[in-house]
Amino acid sequence: MNSAPVNAAPDPPFSQHSLPQSILLHLLPGALTTLVFVLLKPLLDPGGFPPLLAFLLAVLLVDLPIQLAIMMAAGRKRTGRLRLKSVVLYRDRVSWKTFVPVFVGAFAAVYLLMMLVGPLSRILAESVFSWLPDWMFLEEQAQYLAYGKGMLLGVFVLQLFVTGVALPWVEELYFRGYLLPRLSRHGGWAALLGGLLFALYHVWQWYSFPTLFLLGTALSAVVWWKRDIRLSIGLHVFANALTRLVFLMAALAM
Repeated sequence: MNSAPVNAAPDPPFSQHSLPQSILLHLLPGALTTLVFVLLKPLLDPGGFPPLLAFLLAVLLVDLPIQLAIMMAAGRKRTGRLRLKSVVLYRDRVSWKTFVPVFVGAFAAVYLLMMLVGPLSRILAESVFSWLPDWMFLEEQAQYLAYGKGMLLGVFVLQLFVTGVALPWVEELYFRGYLLPRLSRHGGWAALLGGLLFALYHVWQWYSFPTLFLLGTALSAVVWWKRDIRLSIGLHVFANALTRLVFLMAALAM
């Protein structure tokens, strides 16, 4: 496939990234975040903090700043100003009559598909990535039983705002609004390639590769189809926030 979907508006003129450049820009934030996460964890252990806090700090100190800095630097190079608007594309605004059914349909389809591929992620975690320390599996709720309710409430509230809202929002601006258009020369395959690189970006969570690949491809495909970045932002934030709310409610129920 060498052309954009017939119902998608043509992309405006902008430079394309080479494949090595695109791979670097996709993987660099995740690799550095994982490194800082691993380095911070033993520093926080004496204070009795859960590993999740080390990860959230790594996101705040590394992941979010790097993604924003790359986009702002590109904006400054393009217009001479530190603006995201000049480099974040796919900002067509579909009508609400289109937005709502696409959002609901995409969320339902992705949720069902993720339920189907979930077992594959568990198999990867228990086999290929079984060598990882238990504390790196941040979704495993059993590890949080060792911490007090007050500690967990504070960390899970922080998680709700950091990885439930801020991170998915910035990720969509970066991966779907900035990087995906620079792969548009690949036509419809850009969404698949973007989904693959998005999954690989999650270095700290490669054991969930099937789920992340599906999520990244679906978000890329929706944006590629409708050229409206609001759709992927809404879907990603809603899905992440819902998951983080489950953790928070579990802590409240302790």
